[in-house]
Amino acid sequence: MSNENNETEKKVLTTTELLNNYTGSIQAGLDNGTKYVKAFESLNQTTELPDLLTAAVQLTNYQLNTDFVEFPHQFSDEDVQLVFFERLLKLSNNANGFGISNAEHVQKLLCKFGSLGDNTFTFTKSTKNPAGFFFGPTAHNRPLFYLNLKNKELMFHGSSLIDYFVVDLEGLEVSAIKQALQVMIQAAEVLKENFGFKIDFNVLDGVNGEFYEFAAGKIPEPILDELFVKSADNQYILMSGENGGAALTLDNDTKLTVFNAGNEDRPKWGADIHDNDQKESWLNLLLDYPFIKDWYLDNKKQLEILSNKIIFG
Repeated sequence: MSNENNETEKKVLTTTELLNNYTGSIQAGLDNGTKYVKAFESLNQTTELPDLLTAAVQLTNYQLNTDFVEFPHQFSDEDVQLVFFERLLKLSNNANGFGISNAEHVQKLLCKFGSLGDNTFTFTKSTKNPAGFFFGPTAHNRPLFYLNLKNKELMFHGSSLIDYFVVDLEGLEVSAIKQALQVMIQAAEVLKENFGFKIDFNVLDGVNGEFYEFAAGKIPEPILDELFVKSADNQYILMSGENGGAALTLDNDTKLTVFNAGNEDRPKWGADIHDNDQKESWLNLLLDYPFIKDWYLDNKKQLEILSNKIIFG
């Protein structure tokens, strides 16, 4: 019985063992900090895109503090995404006036597009996925796109892009808006081409035949009639198409077609655009043709372009 008691007694550490554990824990904390520093140096200094992505993934959700070693000044996970995004553009020669605007202090980093003046932008962590982040303007709750470096995906949010660049920035030169949009498009293309990211360009997709699906499913006839009237008022002719659809020929042989890609029982109304250069996306169309913009905004509830519901809600 006494032997069993002896075996179950809690072992008492000697002073030497206690101090060894103490110094070992400190060393483990310092080693963890060194690993973090090496990854951050790579994020900040590497000239290789693969190393840049590896460092950003490693630093996202990195637990820098330990029980024995704490670091008072730390960049956030949102900051890591922004540093990655800025360096991605620079290393691929696509920065074009984009840059971090307040790098003087360790704080929440903000960025600016050169063509958009003093408007600032930043990343915000998703509440659903700790590896996912939303990029948007600091002055409005507009998640322009979702970025997940770990899962290799970037998804643009059509509704927020239109709300911000078409509505909030109304009055700004269209060329300035398109310059900022092009920076984001180029970043997405670099991620797709170099790392195989899954990209959903949504309303920024300029590929001919891209189907922009309307949220309502079925479009009431008066809404199409309204487009007929607005087109005529602006010296464009909207022609009737198959199954109640319509086709509108715009400038430079650009053609907008509104049609039902489903059937009568399960309607799936939407639109596609064809142009010679494959650059006219849905968002560009709204920027280039005010009467189409007005038609869309007047009927936004029915015409809103669908985005990923799981990500954007």
